[in-house]
Amino acid sequence: MKFKKTKLVAAASVLTLSAFLAACGGEDEQQTKTKDGKTIVTWWGWAPQPEAGKAVVDAFNDSQDKYVVQFKRYSEDYEKQLQVAMLSGKGPDIIGLKEPMIQQYKDRVVPVDSYMDKAAGKGWKDKFVELGIEQTTLDGKQYAVPIGFTGQAYLMYNKTMLDKYGVTPPKNYKETVSAVKKIKDSGDKVIPLMLGAKDAWIDIDVYNVLSHQVAPGYIQKVLSGEAKWTDDEMVKTAQIWQDLFKDKVFQEGALGLATYNDGMNQFFDKKAAMWVIGSWEAHSMTTKEKKEKWKIDDELGFVPLPNLAGGTEQPVIASIDMALGVNKESKQQEGAAEFIAFMSQGKGQEVYMGEFEMAPGIKDVKVDSDAAFTSEGEKESYKMLNDTLAKAVASRGIRDTKLNDILGKELQNIATGQDPKESLQRVQDAADQSAK
Repeated sequence: MKFKKTKLVAAASVLTLSAFLAACGGEDEQQTKTKDGKTIVTWWGWAPQPEAGKAVVDAFNDSQDKYVVQFKRYSEDYEKQLQVAMLSGKGPDIIGLKEPMIQQYKDRVVPVDSYMDKAAGKGWKDKFVELGIEQTTLDGKQYAVPIGFTGQAYLMYNKTMLDKYGVTPPKNYKETVSAVKKIKDSGDKVIPLMLGAKDAWIDIDVYNVLSHQVAPGYIQKVLSGEAKWTDDEMVKTAQIWQDLFKDKVFQEGALGLATYNDGMNQFFDKKAAMWVIGSWEAHSMTTKEKKEKWKIDDELGFVPLPNLAGGTEQPVIASIDMALGVNKESKQQEGAAEFIAFMSQGKGQEVYMGEFEMAPGIKDVKVDSDAAFTSEGEKESYKMLNDTLAKAVASRGIRDTKLNDILGKELQNIATGQDPKESLQRVQDAADQSAK
């Protein structure tokens, strides 16, 4: 999961693209046709950002004369708003889904094979990265079409600032501690390494990555029920997680600060030199104009999260961060399918990936990254992101939403000093209950 960049977060921000919908009889009733007779297709999601959403929707609307897509973007409470709308029968035609949401909505969306053969042509599935097909499939049936990947965990760093302190992006625990110390010893009021630990989603991502540093692949056995959260491998991971707070590798007060907007503002206001974040922030490195918007002209970069468990490997995890499904109750299923085909493998995929929010969901997408980035280091960082995402060791997130919530809570408890094994026992109890 992720929340996108915005200086002022609203409970729900609406982006109306190419067609302005007026109320028709009641506030919640919408027109189904534009004035010139085109069919309106509605799409809801937490992503993409407004500029990227406008680019891809305009490209679709310009490509044909039958449909007009309207995109409604929620910045924070998307899942809640969607759930309420779907329960009341007023959901959108196209539903934006994160991987953990597919289990929740599999009975509310149209199985993919029933429309993609017609909308995209035979052989469409072969074009996708296999991980995307795997993550949108449950019990042998695919319920959503993958659009793009994001990965965790990375350090986004301000190279200009690190150069000032004589620091290079760290690759292991020793280098991380040394980098933090050098920046602190400078006397500048700069956070060396920023983590928005108030957000359980990023805590879970970091713990997941740490677990692969401690015992590669072991957490997958835990999630499948073959192993337990209380096993030594998971407890050791939890102890490392706790030590990062106790030893102040992360900033003091990390549990009281969110990734967005606290961490984002600290980093882009040059009050933090490094920031634990995902691959989606690659778009922040692009173009002089985008940097000017955020008032930062420094050179930026990415490295995978340092190996903090004593090894040398720097694994990352990745998941489909946006998939699209067709609402079973939609009266515009054909138009919804046409847009999904366009965005997932047509011109729309090229347009969207050119915004650098996600790595492509399909294998061959032409994106001119050389023209987008302002330095060789940033170009190299973008290439590194795509290369490491392609080699991701496992998925982000936990499909069991209750277990996900409990793990997030217990990781925050562990960070405050609670006994790691006792906290993980509560997670295991929840897993046992869920398995019944």
